[in-house]
Amino acid sequence: MRIHRLTKQELWGTSIVVPAVLAVAAFSFTVFPLKLALVSCLLGWTMLAIAVVDARRFIIPDMLSLPAIPAGLLASGRLLEPSAAEIVRIDHVIGMLAGGLGLWLVRAAYFRVRQREGLGLGDVKLAAVAGAWIGWQSLSDVILLAAALALSLVIALGLVRGKELSAAARVPFGCFLAPSIWLVWALGALGRMP
Repeated sequence: MRIHRLTKQELWGTSIVVPAVLAVAAFSFTVFPLKLALVSCLLGWTMLAIAVVDARRFIIPDMLSLPAIPAGLLASGRLLEPSAAEIVRIDHVIGMLAGGLGLWLVRAAYFRVRQREGLGLGDVKLAAVAGAWIGWQSLSDVILLAAALALSLVIALGLVRGKELSAAARVPFGCFLAPSIWLVWALGALGRMP
């Protein structure tokens, strides 16, 4: 049996994950009623897991992202708002389709122009998750926040390392997209509370 020793990057990642998990729980149970707090933790922790895996391996596991799509659709309707007329809100279905199709089109256009992959299918599926959870109205907020965070990190790392920015640099976009989904969802849920 071989023991895996954690690298400095893995230790650093672990030291960020535990406080992030606790912060999601503390925020959720402080500001939301119990049912909504549990849903917030489920979404937040799933998005954190996706971010960690993507940051380490440049992959977004289907086993985390795909179940989040129907969960988001169900959370949009009667499940969290018993007074809602529908089981699933149509704006969330449109958001799921717009998110997935929108990023798939960006992916296809980039490949056509550059002849290489610039966005993975995991990111496309994660955009569908975003739309399912927040609806089409706030989808641009999630994408913009994720892109701004990713670009800020790339610029900061370039400045710290003293290297020029490269168009070929790999950036785990899901690492920024996933937390942005929870943040925009949580702020939206907070704004809808009485």
